[in-house]
Amino acid sequence: MSVQDPMTRPFDNPRPDEYLPIPQAIKRSAAKHLTLPPGPHPLASDWLTLTFTLDTPRFLESMRIRHGDICSFFLARQLFIGVFSAQGAYEVTVSKQHHFVKGVGFDRMRKVLGEGLLTNEEPIHMQHRRAMQPPFHHGNLDVYVALMDEIVRKRIAAWGAEISLSHEMMALTLEIVCQCLFGMESSKYTARIAKAMEIAIDRIERTMLPGLDRFDSTKLPYFTAFAQASDELVEIADEIIRARIASKDNRKDDLLGILLSMQDQISLTHIRDEVLTLILSGHETTANVLTWAFAYLSENPKWQMKLREEALRSDLATAPTYQSLEGMSPIASAILEEALRLAPPVWVAPRIAIEDVEIDGIRVPKGAHVLVSQYVTQRDPRYFAEPEEFDPSRWLGTDLERKLPKGAFFPFGAGSRKCLGEYFALAESRLILLHVAKNLALQTKFPKAQPRATYRPKGKVLSQVSRYSH
Repeated sequence: MSVQDPMTRPFDNPRPDEYLPIPQAIKRSAAKHLTLPPGPHPLASDWLTLTFTLDTPRFLESMRIRHGDICSFFLARQLFIGVFSAQGAYEVTVSKQHHFVKGVGFDRMRKVLGEGLLTNEEPIHMQHRRAMQPPFHHGNLDVYVALMDEIVRKRIAAWGAEISLSHEMMALTLEIVCQCLFGMESSKYTARIAKAMEIAIDRIERTMLPGLDRFDSTKLPYFTAFAQASDELVEIADEIIRARIASKDNRKDDLLGILLSMQDQISLTHIRDEVLTLILSGHETTANVLTWAFAYLSENPKWQMKLREEALRSDLATAPTYQSLEGMSPIASAILEEALRLAPPVWVAPRIAIEDVEIDGIRVPKGAHVLVSQYVTQRDPRYFAEPEEFDPSRWLGTDLERKLPKGAFFPFGAGSRKCLGEYFALAESRLILLHVAKNLALQTKFPKAQPRATYRPKGKVLSQVSRYSH
């Protein structure tokens, strides 16, 4: 049985008719009559578009610093509104989320992931979310943690004196996702996924601005590679599903088994799209934040030592439960939260206003592109003292996350779009940090950022590995 069908190829699929229609974008020429938030002069649109493309996170941060919490600017000669206050971010993503649909970039992401949980909208989204919740319930996490523990021990035991940290984190988190959620090993797919995902993640972000989709039908290598990468990932997801069906394995204790048991409610095409989504969101994002965390630790040996001391105190002789893992790892958790603050894997949340709406006291007109950014808001000095500093102590014994205003810290998203696998990701990240700190000393050269569809470290990120003698 083949899941793939030319009619359901994600790269060519139009936006589903069930979704709310996207209003016409507001062109620069049509915006003269609007009262807009402060921002650069509209005639600077072409220059802004270039600077936006060169370094989007820094561009957005400069907009907040120069023009305020809510500001306007024109990219590709269309109106964009940056919403960077905690209150504004909360309203766009939670309390007034139904005034918006997914924005720029998501149509590009849909070409890779189809209508999976990350890209789909109502009425499809909530149906799929409810179907996919059971494997991530706290009651199931102990089984996953035990499997994660086994995978992590085996993987790090095989590391040599020098590793590509980013590659190893990708391979490790992919293996965890595949075994825990798909009931299979990932080794045969690791290289294929890494190569195709590298291209797909790059093209999603680099071709997100309005108008660039016109090149999809050309023979330009940059764009044909995007389509080929999408097709390769679809083929891998197809193979995973076909292998499970052929195995006659009818268990329903992992996500793929649950989805396959629901074929009377959701199609195989939708199941394939969810597998694609988990390949991206289930391992790419976690691998990125772990790579950043180890890089920050190399630059902060005090925290590297604190983490090792915690790992030595922890009972890691056998696999912990989720609750015991959480209790034994306050340092690891603080390091993770600080890495998530400074290098959020999902660093921008684009939306489009489908009707006029007031956000943090400012009118946002129907048709405006709206950019909320975890990267920008989580660096705001009103919420985080010395925001550019890596300082896990801000999370220790302070109950900071509860005290922050809503919308100030949202690395896993918010509202009905909040990441379903948050606790799964936190569990595997804590385990990896503790096991590495207990057994190894990593010296990692701090990488440059490569902000694409995810906030990636650039290149291989080489680490020197030294083993402790216990």
